[in-house]
Amino acid sequence: MGYDLAQRAQIDEITAGRSQAIDCWMEAYDSFHSLTQKAAKLCVGGAISLPAPTNDRYADAALSCAFLSGADHVFRERETGQTGAVPGRDYFHRHITAAVDRRCWRHLLETLGFDQLLDRQAREEFYSGLQDIPPVFTSENCTATFGHIWENRRTLYLRGIANTFMALDRRFRSHDGFKIGSRLIIERALNDGLTWWSAYNRRDTLRDVERVFRELDGLGPCPEHQSIISQVTGLRGQAPCVIKGDYFRVRVFGNGNLHLWFERKDLLQEVNKLLAEYYGEVIGDGYNSTKAADAPEYHLTPAKDFGAFNSSAEVAGEVMRYAEIRAGERVLEPSAGTGVLAKAARDAGALVSCIELQPGLAHELRVLHRFEDVRQADFLAMPPPAKLFDRIVMNPPFDRGRDCDHVRHAYQFLKPGGVLVAVMSARAEFGEDRRHKALHDLVDRSKPAYGWRKWHDLPPGSFAHAGTQVNTVILAIKKPMQ
Repeated sequence: MGYDLAQRAQIDEITAGRSQAIDCWMEAYDSFHSLTQKAAKLCVGGAISLPAPTNDRYADAALSCAFLSGADHVFRERETGQTGAVPGRDYFHRHITAAVDRRCWRHLLETLGFDQLLDRQAREEFYSGLQDIPPVFTSENCTATFGHIWENRRTLYLRGIANTFMALDRRFRSHDGFKIGSRLIIERALNDGLTWWSAYNRRDTLRDVERVFRELDGLGPCPEHQSIISQVTGLRGQAPCVIKGDYFRVRVFGNGNLHLWFERKDLLQEVNKLLAEYYGEVIGDGYNSTKAADAPEYHLTPAKDFGAFNSSAEVAGEVMRYAEIRAGERVLEPSAGTGVLAKAARDAGALVSCIELQPGLAHELRVLHRFEDVRQADFLAMPPPAKLFDRIVMNPPFDRGRDCDHVRHAYQFLKPGGVLVAVMSARAEFGEDRRHKALHDLVDRSKPAYGWRKWHDLPPGSFAHAGTQVNTVILAIKKPMQ
């Protein structure tokens, strides 16, 4: 789909129609209130009762009130508490302009086909930008907005694929996010009677999956009534059943769950490669070799590029929230890096010890950041000290399950009753090889350190500042008293 702004003629035509529509509304407003004033003079007492605004799904209640009232709009400034007034006609003009602009933006998005180009997240972002007072619908604004979308279509496309498959099953949120299997699940997609979608985001997720496969197959998007969505919608309570589409089979269960089996293995492989492109090969050793080594022993070689994806201040804030460090406690940061977590712990009043493999960073921790206890060493090769720590906060390397190794080793440095909080790959929670199972055995023996859960999702893109879209979680556990 090309985006040629020779289509400006179409935009200019909509813009002209927009102006004419607003003028017509203002003429109707003036005419209505002129007639209302004449009618009021004929009423006993000089008053007239206006009809209440409609409140159906096609009506904008605020717009209706602005049209019917004609009175000055009184408002209060939140910051100052001062009140002011806007003439009724000006107030209606603002509302009707926003309503017309909103419809013009939606119409042009659908006319250009960009609603099919965007994934669910991008569509929601676009529509949320139209709430309240949308951007003025002008040729210049259209050129800037849709030109930006077209220029960034590759990024939006890759993000859409990642968001689509992340939304299907929690177990597939991992740093090797291109590890999509032959089946995925959309939970509670339909209501109990299977008569409607439980939420539009479930429908849009299935729509996005189909859109991705059609794009990879060289086809454009299809109208909803021709898609597999229409077949699911038309079940009318029939379950369990299987719906066969061009790219996958959908099994519909009585509880509203949808199970998708992918039929085109060639296209599934292309999806996996695109996910690898989106997440980047900065984590792990590339598309064909990201699986964690299938053994519980520790990796004895450093991670690729030392696994250096340092925490941001926002990530450090989340770690501190779960660690609940108190003044005077002894805290270990066993992969200190640039000291983001260590400094946050020190700011909380802790006595912080740092371990860092890279000599340059260890030197900076001592000299620039003024940490008194810094060891330049391979943490996995160090034995636990005689005096164990109250808290351990860490952001270890992720690739090939090394985060599992670091957490298991760090647990030996933690005193009974102590708390360990680790930033980990989202794969750590559901990995099924022996290295991850060894971690899960340790987690099962521990208690939650914060609330009732041990695993807590970090927001998507928490490490975008470090050049990766890796999905991450925080593990927060407490070592039982012996």
